Amino acid sequence: MSKIKILGSGKEVGRAGILIEQDEKFALLDYGVNFDENDRPIFPLHVRPKDIDIIILTHSHLDHIGAAPSLYISVMPKLGATPLTLDVSKILLLDMIKLNGPYLPFDEQSINDMLVSAETMNYEKTYEYGNFLVTLMDSGHIPGSASVLVETNSNRILYTADMNTIETKLKGPHKLNGVKADTLIIESTYSTSNHPPREESEKRFIDDVNDVVEKNGVVLVPAFGVSRGQEIMALLEEKGFGYNVWVDGMIRDIAELYIAHSNYLKSPRLLLKAMQEQRLVKGWNDRRRALKEPGVIIASAGMMKGGPSLYYLKKISNNPRNAVFMVSYQAEGTPGRDILEKGFYTDGNKNFNVESRVEWFDFSSHTDKKGILETIKSIQGLRKVILVHGEPEGQKLLSEEIKSQNNNIEVIIPDNGDEINLE
Repeated sequence: MSKIKILGSGKEVGRAGILIEQDEKFALLDYGVNFDENDRPIFPLHVRPKDIDIIILTHSHLDHIGAAPSLYISVMPKLGATPLTLDVSKILLLDMIKLNGPYLPFDEQSINDMLVSAETMNYEKTYEYGNFLVTLMDSGHIPGSASVLVETNSNRILYTADMNTIETKLKGPHKLNGVKADTLIIESTYSTSNHPPREESEKRFIDDVNDVVEKNGVVLVPAFGVSRGQEIMALLEEKGFGYNVWVDGMIRDIAELYIAHSNYLKSPRLLLKAMQEQRLVKGWNDRRRALKEPGVIIASAGMMKGGPSLYYLKKISNNPRNAVFMVSYQAEGTPGRDILEKGFYTDGNKNFNVESRVEWFDFSSHTDKKGILETIKSIQGLRKVILVHGEPEGQKLLSEEIKSQNNNIEVIIPDNGDEINLE
């Protein structure tokens, strides 16, 4: 009999960790972190590394990879991911050590040991690891991201990880339609809401950017370094934006990796053109120049907790001619969320009012409720749906909707630590 144990992402967004057991051997799908209000990492439940046949990292966001190096302190379990996920993960994990090092049970050596133990995996190819057959499929979330089909001797288990069902500038939709699985472990980040059509968000963003810049303003676009920043670069390039675009922080480094792994992009030429025509910030002189003339500055970090985006925010936010256009999720307690809800942010012990124009645009790379329901409907032979990576209140409502559309499907909303036995 196969078993699934939820180590993280049970009734919470992030901190993913899914353990599949067959005959006392394990396949671990993701091992990520969340952060508390003091920016200290919160790890998933423990698993003994020596019992693991394979660790699969579905994509490079820290809430899916941030705890994985802790499994490489004394043993070296096998690890698999797409080549792009491995390359981006290295950058993010090393950056995490810089920011959170004192709170981490691992160091650079653990990250290196993890990457030495890794093998690259391609989409749609089946790999054998001990008791498990593993196949990665494009999840549509970010470049290089994957959903995972795990086959044991008695079960076919599909873990969507983070997924998307629409076209973006970087990615096409996921490739899960028609997959056969008896158990589906599915993300439910947006369990009760639907995104506006992407074309509407794009048009509003471009129109509003042009409005600010044509009146001699500077638009700061704080964006996640992985995927969101490059999405905005590509969008401005595609729409023929005629003013300066400056790109600062990790966004630039990840964009270079995306170009190096261009087979994971929907339109490599578009991002390459953006890289060639937009201005990559190389130092403080460039930062000062970016602020002197009308244009757009795309900078990490997306929630303005640090990085160059916080520097630019301090420089532009006292002038109503300028704008802060947010395109990333803003977590509670971050400067971005405070600006949206209160009109000011706190740095140190001091509050700073934001006089510039402030807007938020929905560019999510997670599917919405409609996409979740469509994905469930498309999986063949499904008997059990396990909702993870979501808020419990929304998951309950989503569960009722799934059951009303599919009478013969069992829906489970597990807590962290729960074990689910499969027939």
